[in-house]
Amino acid sequence: MDVILRGGHVVDGSGSPGRRADVGVSEGKVVAVGDCASATAAATFDCTGRVISPGFIDIHQHGDITPLVDPRCTSAVAQGVTTAVIGNCGHGVAPGADPRLAPLVVIGYRRDWGVTLDWSSYWEYLDCLDRQGLGVNIAMLVPHGAVRLAAMGVADTRADEAAMTRMEGLVAEAMSAGALGMSSGLEYAPGRSADQAELTRLARVVGAGGIYASHIRNRAEQFMDAVSEALTIGMQSDCAVVLSHLAPRPYAPPDAAERVRDRIDQARDRGANVVIDTFPDPLGPSPLASVLPAWMVAGRPWDVARRLQTREVVEKAIQSFEEGENFLVRAEGAGSFMVTSSASHREACGHTIGELSELWGVHPAQVVCRLLSDEGEDYYSVIIQHRYATEPELDLLYRDPWCAFESDGVLTSPDGPSAEVVMNRSTFGYTSRVLGELVRERHLFSLEEAIRRMTSLPAQAVGLRQRGRIKIGWPADLVVFDPDTVVDRSTDREPAHSPEGIDLVLVNGIVAHAAGPVRDARPDRWIPSAAGRVLGPND
Repeated sequence: MDVILRGGHVVDGSGSPGRRADVGVSEGKVVAVGDCASATAAATFDCTGRVISPGFIDIHQHGDITPLVDPRCTSAVAQGVTTAVIGNCGHGVAPGADPRLAPLVVIGYRRDWGVTLDWSSYWEYLDCLDRQGLGVNIAMLVPHGAVRLAAMGVADTRADEAAMTRMEGLVAEAMSAGALGMSSGLEYAPGRSADQAELTRLARVVGAGGIYASHIRNRAEQFMDAVSEALTIGMQSDCAVVLSHLAPRPYAPPDAAERVRDRIDQARDRGANVVIDTFPDPLGPSPLASVLPAWMVAGRPWDVARRLQTREVVEKAIQSFEEGENFLVRAEGAGSFMVTSSASHREACGHTIGELSELWGVHPAQVVCRLLSDEGEDYYSVIIQHRYATEPELDLLYRDPWCAFESDGVLTSPDGPSAEVVMNRSTFGYTSRVLGELVRERHLFSLEEAIRRMTSLPAQAVGLRQRGRIKIGWPADLVVFDPDTVVDRSTDREPAHSPEGIDLVLVNGIVAHAAGPVRDARPDRWIPSAAGRVLGPND
């Protein structure tokens, strides 16, 4: 064999109780689970006192562009993530649009990287990833925002028939290239301009065996309506549905979450395939531009950057903040937003907008406008953390057996060219927080259940073949960790710290992380559609 993991406590991802066993690996596959005492291998690891689990699957990732800048993906590998699903929330880099407009739907993109978003198809984007080689497996959703931008530009209007036909073709092309389904981001431009009919037509192109993953329109007063819209789209298109980071806003009606859970249960009772997800943190990431009125950040990026420098717009931004009209500002005020990524104001990272307001002697709205306008055309790359949910509401999600855990982060590294692109602390530590805090310290669920909800459940949710379980013949995506010591070392102000207690990570049988340092393994690129729905050029 190539690798033998000896004497570990094997938790296979199914939710069943673990057992002591050896795991043998050869040619990238698991070839033995049991007693390998008589076998030899090129590398043998003593896993006594350790848990051996399937590699964790992060089904909500925004690492669409960063792997082309730094393929190591250390933030994922070092916390045991072996597969990341990108293209979420309608954000992504393919299919291609006008290269100067494309950054409007790409998280963290910076022009000084020299990566030109000039591909014209999903296939070309995959070719770029394939040539690069990555430290983790990548599975992809086709992002509705990128599709709409490619077909309609920055138009904030209803799609006409010509635009719909163009968008249907782009979705079909992405599915033929291996996309797992389509995502939407309905609180962001340009996705918020789409109506249910548009989304349903595009989801029908995805069809049975694919998924519709949605960052829904509203998680407050219209929480129920927004969830119902997503469920209806799934039902009318035969798609499975993933409801992204489904925590109610802190100002949602008191019974909103309970009513939504009942509505989802009713859909499941009628046969709908519905999974929800969340990251284990009350603070969540967002582009800073999302806190301003939609009209202020509408249009071409160079126009937006100039607009935010005008006195009239800044004054209206101040008025908007004072009135609390924005869905993020309403949660607890703009002053609490913490800047996590800003190329033009690196000194601002780790500080709240309120702290910067005092330091700079200006209104919080002026801080926001300055941070964005100083970034120029890359204003969408400025990232903040905001109040995502209350702890009690998160606890309810944690206890839901259909809730998968994810990061809502990016694929990056604590050093290198993408190091400053950080969404949140979950970028580096969501798995260790689940294992350390939620399992070991708070006893919210068993270790086996935690592993299931980071492995086989997300694999099932997005239709990944032969991932999320330890089974003979399946790819050897494996994690070895110490259940007694695994701990998240990331913090809100200093998120770029990998966890402790993750001893060994194999991606497709290759050792990608061992005893701390992450090696430049680059074992795989992407996973074709698990449904096997690969369309020919004439289909």
